[in-house]
Amino acid sequence: MLLAGCGEESGSATGTGTPSSGGSPSTAEEYAEATRKEHDRAWPGIARKCRDVRPEPTAGAEGEEGVPENPKYGENNAYKQTTDVTPDELCRGEAHAARIAAALEDAAPADLRDEERTRRLFEDLGYGPDTVSARQNDAALVWWDVMVAGAGPCISGNTDPAAGIDVHGVYMEGGCTEPVGGH
Repeated sequence: MLLAGCGEESGSATGTGTPSSGGSPSTAEEYAEATRKEHDRAWPGIARKCRDVRPEPTAGAEGEEGVPENPKYGENNAYKQTTDVTPDELCRGEAHAARIAAALEDAAPADLRDEERTRRLFEDLGYGPDTVSARQNDAALVWWDVMVAGAGPCISGNTDPAAGIDVHGVYMEGGCTEPVGGH
């Protein structure tokens, strides 16, 4: 077990997102349940906080959002679409985002000027190296993304503590990093 800070323990140093319990899940629902249980064992404080949140999406209000000025907007920006996030995933994602925000605020901005230091911060928090992406934006700013195994959503932000953190679904093209596209 790894200590993850704030008195929480992280049970997975690998962060692979695959259930480690015996046997293989045979359906998507069984796999989701197995990975959620593994997440909850690794992050018990977050599991307690989100215990009573329903995992299914709630029915949204029906209706059209309107037509953007450019009718090709949806087609041209489809690569930026993300999967839906359930209330359960959102709760877990926001709890992880709060942990990350506190760690970013505690770290002096000068300590997070490069990708390696930023990755190390996430590893110290218990996030596996294969679940964290970090990219240098300029000399003093690093953009990062985390896929929390078993929690569902992606968590994205940068090393400026005032910038905020975004909890979102996986991009349709795969992964947590917004794809670069265009014509």
